[in-house]
Amino acid sequence: MTASRKPLVLGITGGSGSGKSRLAAYIKEGLHGHAAVVCQDWYYKNNNGASGDAREALNFDHPRALETSLCVRQLDLLRAGRTVHAPVYDYATHTRIAETREVRPEPLVIVEGLFVLHEPALRRRLDLSVYIDVPDDMRLLRRVRRDTVERRVDLEETLRLYERFVRPMHSRFIAPSARHATWRWPQLDQERFKADILRAVRRRLHK
Repeated sequence: MTASRKPLVLGITGGSGSGKSRLAAYIKEGLHGHAAVVCQDWYYKNNNGASGDAREALNFDHPRALETSLCVRQLDLLRAGRTVHAPVYDYATHTRIAETREVRPEPLVIVEGLFVLHEPALRRRLDLSVYIDVPDDMRLLRRVRRDTVERRVDLEETLRLYERFVRPMHSRFIAPSARHATWRWPQLDQERFKADILRAVRRRLHK
């Protein structure tokens, strides 16, 4: 990529537990690290003051839970060839911590998250996009494993959140956004499709 050429922007979306981060990591590895990854989850709003009933009512599966405007601003900086310092969110305390995450510009910028294709401001900035289609039961199993191991969330809380927020918000916001995707990937039926996506990205980068 020449210095004056803007990076290619790839959006990856799908329901909770669909494997968005894994696909982003696969593509980055396939490009020998020459990809910047921006995760929508980093941009959850700070809920430091929430406690008790207010904390239980937090809906992290609604677009309003995210500071999308900051995500868009930082994506634009990366597209302009500038390094950004993205926020870091602590899922156990529902707060942003003081530490930030440095993301440097690369020929490919991957934006992954629940609402990448739902939010018009993000959608307009994408050159290519993937919707990962995974059955609800498999996504729930993956979410349970992730929450207990990576996010220090116990099983009962994971199931409460899934029933109250994750499943209805998926139907309302995420599943309908699939119509905007360049590719819709039925992951369990076409495991090798991710290699096709990587090849398509490589072709676009080398035009």
